[in-house]
Amino acid sequence: MSTLLVIQAHPHVEKSLSLAVGTRFVETYRRTHPDDQIIIRDLYTEAGVPPLNDMTMAAWRKQKFDEPMAEAEKTLLQQHADWLDEFIEADKYVFINPMYNHFLPAEMKQYLDLTAVAHKTFKYTPNGSVGLLEGKKAIHIQAAGSVYHAGGKWGIVKFLFRRLFKIKSNESSALMDLGDMYLTNMLKFYGVNQVEHVYIEGADAHADQREQILARALTEATTKAKVF
Repeated sequence: MSTLLVIQAHPHVEKSLSLAVGTRFVETYRRTHPDDQIIIRDLYTEAGVPPLNDMTMAAWRKQKFDEPMAEAEKTLLQQHADWLDEFIEADKYVFINPMYNHFLPAEMKQYLDLTAVAHKTFKYTPNGSVGLLEGKKAIHIQAAGSVYHAGGKWGIVKFLFRRLFKIKSNESSALMDLGDMYLTNMLKFYGVNQVEHVYIEGADAHADQREQILARALTEATTKAKVF
């Protein structure tokens, strides 16, 4: 039995394309992997990601030097430990979010900060950092109002070609999707090298095609969930 951990960050549930596609992925996965455990971690509707603040830093220092801690500090460190353990123990990850200003929602970034812990998700070696979560895999489901990945695997090549020969184009570039790039790099930093993607893009820029855009993404999510 495998554990699928779903991490979703979206404050507007009713009309969210990313959550609609994410829900389809999870429902299909549940139907086609009936023996697997599914955990859904909603970064908006729960108490929130345990913070990295002054109290956290002070508590870590006290823990390191075995100094007395206040109950609030103990509770905070236990929350960090519980969330981190949940992440480490999962076998597969689904990240669901909208693009915010070419990046991830702050809650998703905060979640990645929480999981980036030396000797837990990565370790230091004389040759550089090495991820400790090898053998796991992830998929990123993201919605954006404009189009960033229309060129598929050749999108960046086409972008560089246009830049080299100064060809004007209204097509946005995958290089501007900093959030997806960051998430993918962080997962690979942890050792999660198999990262897939479902992009729901252009529903604002091409509002008349919203339903077709959603339908294509739902089909792609369904197909990928069956073999994930």
